[in-house]
Amino acid sequence: MKPTISIPQSWQYPRFTFGQRTERGAIIGMKYYDEDTYLADEYGAGWRYILLPDKNYEDEEHRVEDELELLTPQELKTQIEAEISNHLRQIQSLKHELKAMGVSVVSTESTAQTKPGVQEQYQSSISPPQLDKLIDAAKFILKEIAKHPDYLALDYQPDLTVGDAQTALSYLQTGLEDTQKFDITSNIFP
Repeated sequence: MKPTISIPQSWQYPRFTFGQRTERGAIIGMKYYDEDTYLADEYGAGWRYILLPDKNYEDEEHRVEDELELLTPQELKTQIEAEISNHLRQIQSLKHELKAMGVSVVSTESTAQTKPGVQEQYQSSISPPQLDKLIDAAKFILKEIAKHPDYLALDYQPDLTVGDAQTALSYLQTGLEDTQKFDITSNIFP
């Protein structure tokens, strides 16, 4: 079930929605000044949009509908392609870091040279990641699942819960740490 937003019938419908990209930035919030209220009398009735001009900064702008224009399809395409290019550079940099750490890298990505829907796979022959790193990653993923809105919206009552999986990982991590302590002790005291 997807979350929905309902707008009172007495309000006019907004011209823009969350996440749309305008010439002044992406829409990250909206508020409405209803007729016959102090704010509407002071600033005018209607929708106000909260924009984030740059996702790397905290500063936001507040604008009325008449001050906003969506990006043209070509501008939007150019902006998205630039973001994709930047993310691909970041991915390559992170892969290089993993390779330097001795971690296996398996990725599936589509490239401009391949046909749409065709995936290329690359795998390096570097040793697998350490078990404690995998346990930490699994704990992080379970924590993210547990607080994800789609998961929270489910009426999901399994016999084993996300909490049970987290507990199992904690036991595994404790067992691994105990084994490592034993190995250190046995090497010191033969």
